Amino acid sequence: MNKHSLEIPLYLNQKIVFDLLASINDGFTQVTKLKTTSATEGNLGGTIEADLGNKNIFALLGVKLKGKADVGHNREDNKEQEKIHTPSSLFNNLKDRLFKEKMVKKVTNNFKDIQAGEFVEITGVLKINPLISTMENMIHLMELATAMNGDGTGKKAKQQNLEDKTTINQMKAFTNGLKVDGMVDMICELDGFSDGKAVLPIYMDYFFNGNSGEVIDGKFKVLGKVAKICDGNGKIDLLRNTSLSLFKENILGKLLKVFNDELNQDINAGQIETIIKGPALLIIPIAIYL
Repeated sequence: MNKHSLEIPLYLNQKIVFDLLASINDGFTQVTKLKTTSATEGNLGGTIEADLGNKNIFALLGVKLKGKADVGHNREDNKEQEKIHTPSSLFNNLKDRLFKEKMVKKVTNNFKDIQAGEFVEITGVLKINPLISTMENMIHLMELATAMNGDGTGKKAKQQNLEDKTTINQMKAFTNGLKVDGMVDMICELDGFSDGKAVLPIYMDYFFNGNSGEVIDGKFKVLGKVAKICDGNGKIDLLRNTSLSLFKENILGKLLKVFNDELNQDINAGQIETIIKGPALLIIPIAIYL
């Protein structure tokens, strides 16, 4: 591993990292979580699969690797090796192995040599699904306005306050409906590729400290696997996994046009889009890193 090119992952799907490393290393015999507050070792046991499947473990991990060593012409000996890792060190280990085996393609200015199912590394500016981002910003603005206005003393003031709170709850319910099982789409505007974009379905629990704000509007690298390739005539629907996908595209287009026209008269919210037109990639991300 090149010690001078170590990456810092701010988003990491540890389950995929563990699965791939286990495949490369002929399996793990044991994984334990080390308690840094004491000298004891806590065995994850049967909970390791659930923890890695639903929520990342940002801790020191003891990993026992199982392998075979040649000790002669006619026999082999099994050996075990135990190492202490962090999630970042496991990711850097995996990334180094994938690049050494030339299994990762870097996306530059076209998708000509990219195929679905391949590992790719992309670089670009990241943004959250614009519909979700706009709705969350509006909710924060309304909550701030409601807090500044207070409960009021008159009948009309109290009625208005109640209506505002009802509207806020409805907007929250709508926004939560766009987050399927804690998953949202992140858009990457590819560096050096005019109009080229990638859609990344990400889980909020897989961000370090559960905070996606650290990667918004910043230029980061993404390692993942290609699920879909769209040329200039293709598209990726950002509502594909939500109940709103039941609406026809022309109906949604009319609703968004009205929403955009009315909203931008009062605040600078930008244009809300639910379709990413090609050239674009749909990538299952393993890590977002610097």
